[in-house]
Amino acid sequence: MAELQTTNRVTLSKVRESTFGVIPTSPAFTTRRQTSSGLAANPKTVVSNEIRSDRQVRDLILVSQEAGGDIGGELAFNVADDDFEEALQGTWSNNPSITVVTSDTEISDLTTTTLTVAAGGAAFVAGMLGLLSGFPTAGNNKVGRVASSTGTTIVFPSSTFTAESGPIPVGASVRVVGFAGASGDLVAAASGLTSTTLDFTTLGLAAGEWVRIGGASAGSQFATAACNGWCRVSAVAAHALTFDVKPTGWTTDTGAGKTVEVYTGDFLVNASTKRSSTFERQYLDHSPVTYEYLTGQTPDQMKITLATQAIATFSMTYMGKNGEVQQSRVSGATDIPAPSTDVLNTSSNVSRVGFGGVEVTGPNYVMSAEVNINNNLRRQNAIGSTGAVGTGNGEFSVTGTLDTYFGDPSIYQAVINNTATSFDFRIGRADGNRSTYVFDLPQIKLSGGSPEVGGKNQDVTIKGGFQAYRHPTLGYTISIGRFWYLPN
Repeated sequence: MAELQTTNRVTLSKVRESTFGVIPTSPAFTTRRQTSSGLAANPKTVVSNEIRSDRQVRDLILVSQEAGGDIGGELAFNVADDDFEEALQGTWSNNPSITVVTSDTEISDLTTTTLTVAAGGAAFVAGMLGLLSGFPTAGNNKVGRVASSTGTTIVFPSSTFTAESGPIPVGASVRVVGFAGASGDLVAAASGLTSTTLDFTTLGLAAGEWVRIGGASAGSQFATAACNGWCRVSAVAAHALTFDVKPTGWTTDTGAGKTVEVYTGDFLVNASTKRSSTFERQYLDHSPVTYEYLTGQTPDQMKITLATQAIATFSMTYMGKNGEVQQSRVSGATDIPAPSTDVLNTSSNVSRVGFGGVEVTGPNYVMSAEVNINNNLRRQNAIGSTGAVGTGNGEFSVTGTLDTYFGDPSIYQAVINNTATSFDFRIGRADGNRSTYVFDLPQIKLSGGSPEVGGKNQDVTIKGGFQAYRHPTLGYTISIGRFWYLPN
């Protein structure tokens, strides 16, 4: 007897298309971590209107497919990065990195001071902090400050590492995770950071991105506690880094005797680069295996949900071209495993919720939050094609809800007065490399909400909807920062 197909034996994977609705040649499918998948071909049929003398229906005719649907998932570091890029229609601005794909090739040697690389070394400029990962000698997997570089070498200070005697394995990498000034070079000024030697314009920084000031040791932090922490960059000049969001109590500090470290991440903002993908679904209980392909799948909507004491989740809604089912796999297909990072929760993994640029520490504690991204796509149909010939872009809209305790009238007042404010949150691991995301909506207005007074023995809460919109100086609606490493 044939096996009945179970949900636990269905795999989902995707590959980005170069041409809408066309499966790439020899596609490399990345496995998709999922909690649910409602993708479907969605065929549309029409009953023939032909009149017959025997009163019977002539035919049921396939006229179109409206392939698409929803995919649900749990948020984990590096798992949804393509989804973020596609939903925002932006492009990740990545810090320099080099990863070994073929053993001992992309990185071929490590001495006590120098990495030998095949190419790309010049992007690692003096002052950057480079994180080594995946090297055989455990003590080499750490952060070091770049002293100099060429196209094929990255040089660190004397005796930073232990020389590796064997080949550098696949997966080993070096990645920029921040920068540091020389002793006393970085100064906390009223407007942000200044320097005498370090040139901030060489570090890949952009207005709008968040940075974390201060390393793990006293020597890598400002002596003034309020000058360490998270800041948002508003302008970058050669020797001045201006912040428009700073820790409470920020003041001046000369940084005397300190080699202050600043940690940075990759950066993504909304834009208008529309991308489509082919999804492959394998029904592994079938013999032979059934393969389903859904092409032209373009993200229309994305929802990020943070509920109290729960797993952080996200969902995607796709609009695409068509689907087909077959019992042989697409020619030349290969597989890329999904990242194996741990799922993030909304309790111990959320290190900040910010409202109006200030961390919410009470009394208006946030009980839940939801961010909804909508590209307002439309199918473009035409004679001669069962599926859409394309998708049209609409207005980029970001809305959401904030459910908070009614601890004081500030949020309610912001609703009544139509006050412009902001919303941000930071979510990431507290172990390992403490990899973290920073989500920032720099300009929002609360579109509704009032105190909800229920029955006896209940807390009064306020659930406010919001609309995000273009920030007048930063020029975007939403940004995401991706930090591969943060100090403990």
